[in-house]
Amino acid sequence: MSATDPDLTCFGMPKKGDRRTTPRRGVVFPTLAMLLSACVPQTQAEVPRPHTTIVSLNPCADAILAEVADPGQVLAISHYSADPRSASMPAQQARRYRITRGTVEEVVALHPDVVIDSSFIAPATAGAYARLGLRLETVGTANTIDDARSQVRQLAALAGHPERGEALIARIDAALAAASPAPGSVPVPAVMWESGGMVPGDQTLIADLMRRTGFTNASAAKGYGQADILPLERLLADPPRVIFTTAAGEGAHDADRMLTHPALATLKGVQRARFAPNLLYCAGPTLIRATRRLAEVRNQLSPLPLAGGVGGGPVPSWAAAR
Repeated sequence: MSATDPDLTCFGMPKKGDRRTTPRRGVVFPTLAMLLSACVPQTQAEVPRPHTTIVSLNPCADAILAEVADPGQVLAISHYSADPRSASMPAQQARRYRITRGTVEEVVALHPDVVIDSSFIAPATAGAYARLGLRLETVGTANTIDDARSQVRQLAALAGHPERGEALIARIDAALAAASPAPGSVPVPAVMWESGGMVPGDQTLIADLMRRTGFTNASAAKGYGQADILPLERLLADPPRVIFTTAAGEGAHDADRMLTHPALATLKGVQRARFAPNLLYCAGPTLIRATRRLAEVRNQLSPLPLAGGVGGGPVPSWAAAR
């Protein structure tokens, strides 16, 4: 039989040269459609998949997908999740997945059904995925808890497991409820002081989380917006009750010198607390850890000193108002 001849032996037809040149008597042949479907081999790409396969290039999406998708659905996660300083998921969990640097060549080689990236994806990259026939879904920045819930639902729906998304949202809501201050509590002024003195604006996810856990965004109250720089001198002149510092790590190599300036230790009635920088920006399960950390700091606040502090000194505006 030549390479172009159909192989009909799969349903009882003899090959050329076979001594049995006629079908056996009594054989009932199925319809043509059934014959063709039985004989045409399926390629790997044609084999139906039970659920969507995904390559994630966004660290915030990585952590959510690890909660709402089957392990086999996530073909790769972003290289950010392999770095504890930027990962939004525990290192042990991230090690279960393949890591990708996010090049188009790497992604195409994995043959995903969907590619997930940030809404800030380069137009040229998005265009390349479109030309190659890859479906691209983007996730935006979650600026509120409501945005965070929507993002979880979006990714859970893409993975085909919306019920897991609702379960994750229920865990987030339970953590928020447990961290809520007692009714009538006075909000605690706090500054989230990031590397270089940068502070978050009031329309950000971390600011919403601070409000829900009993804090006020003191830098925003002073007129500072998203990614503005709060100088050390201004902070010392009118410090908040709590200063959260988000230096990337311990030791001289990673620590931001301004966030650990010796002058901060002279502030009376001000509590400093570390806050992991990888808890600042992402929704999903990251919110649970961030919520617990904020509540932990609030619950551990030491009693206020006398006005002016021991030995005198400036009275912070929040303390003078009490």
